[in-house]
Amino acid sequence: MPTGPSADARRVLVVEDEPHIRELVRLHLGLEGLAVTEAADGQAGLDLVRAQAFDLVILDLMLPKLDGLSLIQRLRSQ
Repeated sequence: MPTGPSADARRVLVVEDEPHIRELVRLHLGLEGLAVTEAADGQAGLDLVRAQAFDLVILDLMLPKLDGLSLIQRLRSQ
């Protein structure tokens, strides 16, 4: 079982406003060897996606500042 991300690990962004849920998701993805970046609201998630490349984005639909559906729409329009 992997113990943490390697240098060539897949990059995942977790956008979740509930700290306990975000931490749990980060922990389990990290145990699978994925490199996890976190954002606590939709706008921060959008800013991160615009600045960095991710292999996967996991997000909540009900987020502060920018909801999950709006975030997806903005990403798709780029």
